[in-house]
Amino acid sequence: MRFFLDYTTQGQSLYDYQGDEFLSSKDAFEFAEATAQALKNSLKGDWTGWSVEVRNAEGRKLFTLPVDVATPLAA
Repeated sequence: MRFFLDYTTQGQSLYDYQGDEFLSSKDAFEFAEATAQALKNSLKGDWTGWSVEVRNAEGRKLFTLPVDVATPLAA
């Protein structure tokens, strides 16, 4: 099944026009979750306030995963 991962923030969107093949929506969710986590850990925090949205081939939004700033654990 083809799923599309878009990056969105207030007033701006980066659309995935090609999409990727996943065996299930759960697999697409897990990939989006890993993507959001990687963006959270970006050194500059450029992705703060953005979200990763997963859509199916019909364009229906299935999941939205916010990208927040990663907070370090106390030592």
